[in-house]
Amino acid sequence: MGVVVGIALVWFIIEMLLWYLIAQFISGWLVFIWFIVAAVIGIGLIKKTVGTLNPMAQQMKNGTIPNPANQPPENVITKSIATGLAGVLFLLPGLLTDVGALLILLPAIQKILTNKAKNYAMNNQEKMMAMMAKQMGGTGMFGNMGANVNPNNPFGQGNPFGQGGFGGFGQRTVIDGQSKIKQKSANDD
Repeated sequence: MGVVVGIALVWFIIEMLLWYLIAQFISGWLVFIWFIVAAVIGIGLIKKTVGTLNPMAQQMKNGTIPNPANQPPENVITKSIATGLAGVLFLLPGLLTDVGALLILLPAIQKILTNKAKNYAMNNQEKMMAMMAKQMGGTGMFGNMGANVNPNNPFGQGNPFGQGGFGGFGQRTVIDGQSKIKQKSANDD
């Protein structure tokens, strides 16, 4: 967390120096007006993004899996996400963030960022699945899928049917509505 705060402080100091230098060459009022205009542009871009992505978000929030046939094409979704990110950068007061927002709006940069995101997703599927399971309320039926995954076991680390395969169901007891696994002792055999 300290690293993030340090980077934010350095970024803020650089932005302040740029504001000061540019205000020396042109009027400080023009810099201030630019920040207001950039914020209005940012709000407009964010509203446009929300209008495009909100139907999908509502479907996911309701617990239904979005039907790909009813969704916009992938390039529209990636363009919307890039537009939203550019809107957020425009909202942040600063000249470097505005330049970054303008760069993100370029189609070539969007294509590069999309390819990098796809490569990251393909290389880190396990981490992303564990993160999604955590976001959805815990580990669920499949236990800790992200840890010590056996490539020959389609269920990840453990067996979702209990310790003894399908026979594991008989080893569970329910007390007060909670399932408890009965521990085997030396006297049980």
